[in-house]
Amino acid sequence: MNVFRSAGFVIGIVIGLIACVVLFKISNTNHKSRTEYDERQQEIRGKAYRYAFYVLAVYEAVMVCITIGEIPLPLGPAMQHALGIFISCTFLAAYCIKHDVYWGLNNNPKRYSIIFLVAGLINAIPVVASIASGTFFENGQVSSVLINLLALIMIVVIGVELLIKKAAARREED
Repeated sequence: MNVFRSAGFVIGIVIGLIACVVLFKISNTNHKSRTEYDERQQEIRGKAYRYAFYVLAVYEAVMVCITIGEIPLPLGPAMQHALGIFISCTFLAAYCIKHDVYWGLNNNPKRYSIIFLVAGLINAIPVVASIASGTFFENGQVSSVLINLLALIMIVVIGVELLIKKAAARREED
C-alpha cells in the first residue's frame, strides 16, 4: 500500500473540487457556485442521471463477469473503475446536451467553454508526455495517465456535441 500516493490523489481531488467551486462562481452569471435549472430541465436531468447510473451498473456487471472469468485486461483495477465513471459521465453530459438541458439558467456558456478548453489542454500535457517518454504502458498495463486521457476524451466529446447542437440551432434559425 502506498500511503503517500493515495494521500496525494485525495489531496488532488480536494484541490480540484475547491477549484471547481471557484470556477463555477466565476462562470455563473449570478456568481453562485450552484447552477439553477427550471422544472423541465430538472425532470430531464433526473432521467439523464438515472440512465447514466444504469450505464455504470451495466459496465460494472460486465467487469464482474470479466473478473470472474479471469480475462486479462491491460487496465489495473483503479483504471477499470475510472473507465466506468468516465463512460457514465460522458453519457450523462451527452444526454443532457441532446435534450437541451446541459446549460443551466445562470450559466455563461462562453466562460465554461474557456474552462473546458483549458481543462482539455491541462489533461493533454501528461498524455502527450507519457506517450513521448514511452511510459503510457507500465508492466503491460495502461498507466494512471489513462485518467487524463479519459478526461480529455470526455471534454472533446462534450465539445463536439455542443458545437453540433449549436450548428443545428443556427440552421433552424436560418
